[in-house]
Amino acid sequence: MEAQYSYQSRIVCFIDILGFANRVKQTIKNTEESKQLLDSTYRALAFFAECKTILMDNAKVKDMQITQFSDSIVISFPSENGSDLYLSLALIKYIQVSVLREFGILLRGGIVIGDLIHNDKILVGPAMIAAYDIESKCAFSPRIVLDPKVAYRFLGIRKNIEQEDKKRNIVHKDLDDTSYIDYFNIDDNEIYGFDEDARYDYFRILCQKVAENVNSTDMSIRMKYLWMRNKIKRSTLFKIPKYAAAYKEIVTDKK
Repeated sequence: MEAQYSYQSRIVCFIDILGFANRVKQTIKNTEESKQLLDSTYRALAFFAECKTILMDNAKVKDMQITQFSDSIVISFPSENGSDLYLSLALIKYIQVSVLREFGILLRGGIVIGDLIHNDKILVGPAMIAAYDIESKCAFSPRIVLDPKVAYRFLGIRKNIEQEDKKRNIVHKDLDDTSYIDYFNIDDNEIYGFDEDARYDYFRILCQKVAENVNSTDMSIRMKYLWMRNKIKRSTLFKIPKYAAAYKEIVTDKK
């Protein structure tokens, strides 16, 4: 019998919510804070569920597929078109920025290229396993990391696009030589609808997340937010006096 299905080479992004299990545990307490946490968690998951419509409305990406389950979302699209990769990474950054801005939630994930079957009913293939694997092993910090093959392809197409879009920051290379979606730098020509006031408010949200967690006695938590603190201080916004002053107001740097 001839096989009815076959794998397709696709770019695959697996994303989930950082610290989701602990977050859910906190929602069962009978306190006003727990009720608010449950409400923000519910709204964030509803936003995940709406991402397919958001992405489809904003990107003319051929055969983009989105599957959402629990606190995770999987986005994939054919690997052939370079401009599709550029647009899709920009929109993945949009998701990352939006859930932090609206719900105070940080994401982590992995983006790979490989064989996959992905449609409205089925999600299967070695690329899905690889995306989950890179998320669990390489995205310890709150970041969405790119497999080197995807990063190399992105850099190749950016050379042809950056003349029209010089200021857009989508991907940044970390100190460990791993490329990740850069959600610390927001430019005025990006798709997020940020004016100067919104960008300043977003920067303060980043700082507040660090201030709340960077001195945790749990070393695994502390390391994540020390990483974020480092990225904030290395961002282009931090070079602006108003933003540097906001950081110093919110975050207490301890050795």
